[in-house]
Amino acid sequence: MIALGRLLMAVLFLIAVWLELGNPAEAPPATAILALAYLFFAAAILLATWNSWWADARLAGAAHTLDIAMFTLMVLLTHGYTSPFFTFFMFLLLSAAIRWGWKATALTAVLVTVLYLIVGLVDVKASADFDFQRFLVRTGHLVILSLILIWFGINQWRSRFSLSERELLANPSLNYSPIEASLRGALAAVGASRGAFAWWEQGTDTRTATTLSKDELGVAGLDREPVADAAMTSPFLYDLGKDRALSRERERGLRAFEARDAIDAGAADALALTEGLAIPVRTETGSGALFLQGIPALSTDDLDLGDQIAADVAANMQRNALIRAAEDSAAARSRLSLARDLHDSVVQFLAGAAFRLEAMRRGQGSGADVGPEIDELKKLMLEEQSELRAFLAALRSGSQIALDELAKDLRGLAERLSKQWSVNCAFSSEPADVMIPTRLHLDAQQLVREAVANAVRHAGAKSISIRLAADADDMQLVFINDGAAYPKSEDGGRMPKSLRERVEEAGGALDLSRGMGVTRLTIELPLAGDRQ
Repeated sequence: MIALGRLLMAVLFLIAVWLELGNPAEAPPATAILALAYLFFAAAILLATWNSWWADARLAGAAHTLDIAMFTLMVLLTHGYTSPFFTFFMFLLLSAAIRWGWKATALTAVLVTVLYLIVGLVDVKASADFDFQRFLVRTGHLVILSLILIWFGINQWRSRFSLSERELLANPSLNYSPIEASLRGALAAVGASRGAFAWWEQGTDTRTATTLSKDELGVAGLDREPVADAAMTSPFLYDLGKDRALSRERERGLRAFEARDAIDAGAADALALTEGLAIPVRTETGSGALFLQGIPALSTDDLDLGDQIAADVAANMQRNALIRAAEDSAAARSRLSLARDLHDSVVQFLAGAAFRLEAMRRGQGSGADVGPEIDELKKLMLEEQSELRAFLAALRSGSQIALDELAKDLRGLAERLSKQWSVNCAFSSEPADVMIPTRLHLDAQQLVREAVANAVRHAGAKSISIRLAADADDMQLVFINDGAAYPKSEDGGRMPKSLRERVEEAGGALDLSRGMGVTRLTIELPLAGDRQ
């Protein structure tokens, strides 16, 4: 675009000079030769750089120097409407700002201003009708516009792309892996026809790359990392056929180097790399490189675009890594919760059943009729089966129940536990207009099972009192048994481990006290979630 702007400006200058050839005061005849030469120069630069990012980068400095020289000659030789003073000045500073940033813009502004002052002094001596007012106003324009464009260079415009909510990098996709999603998003961002994404996680030796060309997905094995460590700092353009590459330095200057020093030859062959944009990507969990080829009008502007792609791809990979970690953590918590639920329900019931069967065996040995007890145990098993089905249904539904419904369920459970453990379980509840979440419904049932089992098996209790209460913030379960003190656990305390784990996971609190020959266990569970 800079080369095209130069050519259009040269054409306009030649037309202006041709129209003023009859007026030597505005445009001397030699100016036409200068304008024609500059036109050919502008056309040559355009042809050389139109489809070559390398030539554009290598010729930029020389072309800019000649532009400044041309500006000086035009100001010296032309006057009035013929002079392209203002347009040429803007062109010079914008070219410097776009290509190199604010330092080059400031240097160009100072140099052009000094040259303009020198030309003005020459014009004062050579012309009797020197217009000092116009000279002063133009000098002021130069200074003001220079300051504005230096600011523009400091706040350099950079190529940016914004993927909408529907794009792959905006939201994790269930249809694509994070590597494929990142590759597809990067290809779409620059309009590339094919590309590859080599990615490796920390702690692994596997080197593979995903390739994509016209919706044909493939996988290529790599012997080593495709990009050298020295080139993994910023995006770079590469042309392996001509063994040349360009990257942008911190101060927006361009650095040229050999492409084959940056890209591994084996990786280049495996990924069929020729010419394109390489984008290093690094995250806390891994690193890799994107190779985008077949980019229309590939230019140094794509280096700035590569920085944004690298940031978005890294964010996408990091987001997916966090999602995987969260899923693994959730799965682990689910496994632990399910194991605890099975322990507190099925395992405890089987332990109670074994307890009853052992009593039946002793009774049978003494000649007692165990038929009614077997029928009762069978009934308990059917009730436990129904309870397990209700447990699974509650897990699927995720609904809430009223406190009186929970009390009804716990009362029936207490009756079954009385028969299962041959213990007197007395249940009571305080009425309240409170809705109980499903998670607490399930927790309450399992806590009652575990508390009764612990009281019988570890404290030898014969009588257990269970009381349920709730308010707007908490649900409370109180267990009082007439057994002995709980034995000490490995950590020196007497709190049953399974109860403590379940209550802590629910964000609740426990209190265990002993006195007057009884043990009191109080459990409080928040209705809204973890305690603050």
